[in-house]
Amino acid sequence: MNVGEIAAKIEERLPLEWSESWDNSGLLIGDPSAPIEKIAVSLDATESTVLDAKEHGCGMLVAHHPAIFHPLKKIVSPSPAAAMIRAAISGGIAVYSAHTNWDSSPEGVNVILSRQLGLRGVCPIVPPHDGAWGMGAIGDLARPMTVNSLARRLKELWGLSALLSYGDGVTPLSRVALCGGAGGDFLQTAINMGADVFVTADVGYHYILHAQLTGTHLIVANHGEMERASLPDFCGLIREVSSLDVVLLENSNWTPLVI
Repeated sequence: MNVGEIAAKIEERLPLEWSESWDNSGLLIGDPSAPIEKIAVSLDATESTVLDAKEHGCGMLVAHHPAIFHPLKKIVSPSPAAAMIRAAISGGIAVYSAHTNWDSSPEGVNVILSRQLGLRGVCPIVPPHDGAWGMGAIGDLARPMTVNSLARRLKELWGLSALLSYGDGVTPLSRVALCGGAGGDFLQTAINMGADVFVTADVGYHYILHAQLTGTHLIVANHGEMERASLPDFCGLIREVSSLDVVLLENSNWTPLVI
């Protein structure tokens, strides 16, 4: 199977039409006609993950976050983008991204996180388009718990190094909304849908203040760590559509130092 055929198989399950308009999913680096015998999967496409893919004998790296997100006017070292692109081209490694089309998939990030937490009656926060499942998720816990108990549960479930919880630590919470990655823009929608608590990443001060003023509990996780919990399932999808060996690479992001 070659790069182009693998890309087409992925897009049968995760159509590019499911991506947000600002996104850049799909084949970003490589020769579609190049034969592939083994695939690597990672959260990010960096020089490190490209080199790791080559070391594992993989001719293709499938990353969740796009390797090239904003238009590049130049590729000049030293820069992280230049180093990654140079490593991919010189090493003959094709680089593919499945970003918001994986986020919004019925098999994707938010459905997986909801399932791992055991939420019931789950539905998306943002309605679907083009046949996708939708963005974010909201559902009910099997039994209520406080924001601190829920935070400890999530830390264990998703292997988080740390997280922040905002709330009174006493009120029993039942209805949980979540969004893998930066979901702050969905906070008010989650509130409108009756969420007792919202779980996401990359939340700025004004979102935290809004949650406080509306009486909504908030849990803020590390963006990469939260989404990485979906990667074993992502590997399974890539393995299924390609019928090739798939290697999950360790996250190259720095682990936060909790002081």
